[in-house]
Amino acid sequence: MAMSIVAAGCSSNSGSTGTQNTGSTTTGETKTETGEDSAPDISKFRKLKVYTVGNFPQKDSKAVVDEINKYLKEKINAEIDFQGLPWSSWAEKMTLAYQSGEQVDLTFAPNWADFANNVTKGAFLPLDELLDKYGQGIKETLDPRFLEGGTVDGTIYAIPTNKEIGESHTIMFKKELIDKYGFDVNTINTLEDIEPWLETIKKNEPGIAPIWLAGSGSDTLSYFDKTKVSMAENFRYELVAGAPAVILLDTKEDKMVVSTMESDAAIYRIKLYHDWYKKGYINQDAATTKTSAEDALKAGKTWMKFGSDKPDSDKEDSLATGIELVKLKGNEPEISTASVSNSMMAIGRTSVDPERTMMLLNLLHTDPHLVNLIDFGVEGRQYEKVEGQDNFIRLPEGVASRVDTGWAPGIEWMFGNQTLTYLWEGESADKWEKFKAYNESAHKVKSFGFNFNTEPVKTEVSVISNIVKEYRPILETGTLDADKVLKEYNDKLKANGIEKIRAEAQKQYDEWKAKQS
Repeated sequence: MAMSIVAAGCSSNSGSTGTQNTGSTTTGETKTETGEDSAPDISKFRKLKVYTVGNFPQKDSKAVVDEINKYLKEKINAEIDFQGLPWSSWAEKMTLAYQSGEQVDLTFAPNWADFANNVTKGAFLPLDELLDKYGQGIKETLDPRFLEGGTVDGTIYAIPTNKEIGESHTIMFKKELIDKYGFDVNTINTLEDIEPWLETIKKNEPGIAPIWLAGSGSDTLSYFDKTKVSMAENFRYELVAGAPAVILLDTKEDKMVVSTMESDAAIYRIKLYHDWYKKGYINQDAATTKTSAEDALKAGKTWMKFGSDKPDSDKEDSLATGIELVKLKGNEPEISTASVSNSMMAIGRTSVDPERTMMLLNLLHTDPHLVNLIDFGVEGRQYEKVEGQDNFIRLPEGVASRVDTGWAPGIEWMFGNQTLTYLWEGESADKWEKFKAYNESAHKVKSFGFNFNTEPVKTEVSVISNIVKEYRPILETGTLDADKVLKEYNDKLKANGIEKIRAEAQKQYDEWKAKQS
């Protein structure tokens, strides 16, 4: 499914299977040739610099990181220098960090954040040997299909998060207003079906944007790609992992195309956005605002946000925002190279200790205590256990929402093994069983496993990427006349090598496909 026009070792006696939440693990012991345990040397203390992105800064970061470090000192004789960056500056700061040679031990490195290009530029270390030596817990608990996401030219450069393996997206709405106006989410089958809702909100809820978009971030309507045209075409276009997002695979013709020139669905979407912008359904600063839909929702500026349609996602987001939400039915989950790589961790080439960093990553996939510390904070400060239900937690007495606890960065989907996390009171006790069924129901897209290597056209990719960054906020938010901007945009793409990139992507895809038979 084309989501955008421009653009996730423990020892053998650890007791953790990836679905249990009962204990901690060791550092990733290896075996000697005689079969005896050979503990890695962790005698030298290490300070590892860990980068991620989320709703930062958080007021109680120091207390949470202090607890994490106390635990890591005991487990692997290391601490972390935790670099939690806000969404508004994360991409730019990471680019500078990679270019300057700054210490980067562990970093969030999803496919949609220039992962393939950063691999080409040498930003990340190959992980195959490190994974074999110090990541046995990862190998034992992670579905092997996930590793395809972090693999480029046969080498693993990133470890995906253990979570939903397929992707399906939705729009969530404030339940209070859904009930107030008698809306029924079960009647919505396409994006166009919500237009009467948008008109109602515009007329009756002053100060609330019916749709909140942020061209500078990921909040665009292409996230929920159930238009009448895309559904009629049976979602024939797929994003191509590693390629500029204007390059799509037309699965019907089995050829690479440029979305804004050849995809009827993409062109239709852009024109729909402009129509909605003119009607006043979209926030007027959509192209320039750095405020996400979630932040706008919490500030009372909109009634919606974008999200995953994975099991219980509406309950998760309701707890995270402190606002009761309901969601639309998304597409059936698809397993793509993108879906298994949309949340990954990589080890930087400037890491002071790649071995210790892999031990840390292994713990994140096998150690419930560490995972829950990072995700939810400190017991007694950010949450408390539900009596008689050890795996369920709730907010401390008198605290209205997770935001008020001082630690709610929204990073649960980024770190390690999600199936090790506690459940919030009110969530389904069988949540992880639902995840298993969700993953089993997901189907592979045609190009699953294919990653475009940008090296042969890296100059053109660099230029095209800058053009995409310039025009994406305008096109994806409907801010300007669609026909005029599309022509200007496509002319620039043609003049700067998009055809060369398309041809190279086709060549690599054909070669990859030939090897699959």
